[in-house]
Amino acid sequence: MLERTMSVVCWYCNVQPLSDEALFSRRLSLLPWEERREKVMRFRFDKDRRLCLGTGLLLAYALRRAGASDLSLHTLPNGKPILANDPNIHFNLSHSGLLAVCAVSDHPVGVDVEPLRDAIPEVVTMCFQTAEQEWIKASDDPGYAFSRLWTRKESYLKLTGEGLSRPLDSFCVLPGKGAPKEAHFAESEEMGHLICVCTRQNDAVIFNQWQVSQP
Repeated sequence: MLERTMSVVCWYCNVQPLSDEALFSRRLSLLPWEERREKVMRFRFDKDRRLCLGTGLLLAYALRRAGASDLSLHTLPNGKPILANDPNIHFNLSHSGLLAVCAVSDHPVGVDVEPLRDAIPEVVTMCFQTAEQEWIKASDDPGYAFSRLWTRKESYLKLTGEGLSRPLDSFCVLPGKGAPKEAHFAESEEMGHLICVCTRQNDAVIFNQWQVSQP
């Protein structure tokens, strides 16, 4: 039984404290997956190690809070990890900038996080439909509008499991109109990042912060 008052909980954490070498080492030793520990240390740059470790720690915390006692993972052919022995707990991960995020539910869920930034004209032209491009250009804050549409597209593809096998400009995610009928989005701006959760049901989403220094 998920420990929640609504259908979806999205946990997020700032991985920057892991720049402390002593804390990094202590927390690395607590990761319950050997493969994840090895993956962390394969990264060349410290920022990538922090993101990988922080995401793994957040996943373990979120799954335990959701009631999982066995954290054994299985990877699907599309690369998406699932709990090997508890199919009723669904989760999805993302990390970027300084944040790691993990959305947990009792049904499929997708999540994406991106630092808020200026719109990139080349990306807008390549990845968005004409109506979306016009919506970004007409916005009072094109960078924020860009981030909203980008995280919506990414979280939707993670929900469906299609990933980048489906072109980003093949579907529309304009707020209030044009989005796939089965897609419902919840957004939260945290620490200069935008988090977007996508579900197939019109779920309320709780956004909770976790500290990487916590047990």
